[in-house]
Amino acid sequence: MVCGKGGSGKSSVSVFMARALPKKRKVYLIDSDESNVLLPKLLGVKPPKPIVEYLGGKKGIFPKGEVNIVNALAKAGKGIKLDNLPIEYVSASTEGIRLVTIGKVRNFGEGCACPLNFLTKTLLKNLALDKDEIVLVDTDAGIEHVGRGVEEGCDAILAVVDPTAEALMLAKILKETFQNLNKEFWLILNKATPKIIELVKEKAKEMNLEINGVIRFDEEIFESCMDGRVLHAKEASADVEEILKNMGLI
Repeated sequence: MVCGKGGSGKSSVSVFMARALPKKRKVYLIDSDESNVLLPKLLGVKPPKPIVEYLGGKKGIFPKGEVNIVNALAKAGKGIKLDNLPIEYVSASTEGIRLVTIGKVRNFGEGCACPLNFLTKTLLKNLALDKDEIVLVDTDAGIEHVGRGVEEGCDAILAVVDPTAEALMLAKILKETFQNLNKEFWLILNKATPKIIELVKEKAKEMNLEINGVIRFDEEIFESCMDGRVLHAKEASADVEEILKNMGLI
């Protein structure tokens, strides 16, 4: 799960991670951010139908409960295979990255994102993955997903921080929350310039945090996002690939 404060670059990092993973692996990118709608454009795909619609909408999630949701998404007792989703609920990029969207809050007065977080948690806890499959989750900003226990179904948490005190404070909360849950925790500094790298690393050390990787500031990312087009980068893309190598993922 890719976590962090709003604006830290979670979506961009998620896309670059998905691209850097070996082509022999089947990569799924789950969009669990109920607010941001840019991820399909960054991947260059048509937005897939949200899974919440497959289950009849937000109002139908809580009454169904976890067991019924699992049964609705998969053959009973065999877990959830993303390959079994109808084609309109999965969009594939030219690189073969498969995008799945949980759902969005869009209408005035429609209620909170709690059902969407519950759906994400249930989906992740009950995924049945093949050996060649890997799932990346682009989370919503902040830590509401922590309060909902969404991370219960993941193997590792990657916290993305930009060069701000707020981002480091959130990363500290994430680390302390998950250190007893037997999950990998990585901390990545994003949007980094040479002058601030050592400064942020020193500040992180004071907070008992370790920066596990650095992604350099890349103007091409901002240009892509501002134009709402397929994500492009030079330095940042290479940095993410190096980080994944150090993590042992490629």
